Amino acid sequence: MQAVVFKLGDQEYAFDIRYVKEILRVTDITTVPQTEDYVIGIINLRGTVTPIISLYKKFGFPEKELSGESRIIILNLRNDVQVGVIVDSVTEVMNIAKENIESAGLELAVGQSFIEGIGKLENRLLLILNLDDIAGQNDYYKENPDYLQ
Repeated sequence: MQAVVFKLGDQEYAFDIRYVKEILRVTDITTVPQTEDYVIGIINLRGTVTPIISLYKKFGFPEKELSGESRIIILNLRNDVQVGVIVDSVTEVMNIAKENIESAGLELAVGQSFIEGIGKLENRLLLILNLDDIAGQNDYYKENPDYLQ
């Protein structure tokens, strides 16, 4: 699997590169009232209104100020849904061999299924994130199963 690796605090995470549309510098974000607390707002990305999510808020971590290294990773989800997530920095694109990815099995420990797998590298672990759970899409699909057809 090819992955985009990024940092949130001191921890490294990864997204499957197949879902990464682009990586942007942080731009002006328009706040939208009465959204989920982890939705920071929206941006206009070449004519497409794109919601921006704070992974800090989504994971229940204390917020960290944006820096010059902060980036927005634009992701393409199911059914052409586009969403951006703010990260502290994007560090690399790498290949992770399938045999080095272990099923997370952490749902009981963390109460969420944000983690799709764990990439085991020589001296580090990468938490590979489940995009649908982060964007709240799995809940939507469970409530609206006909949407997937």
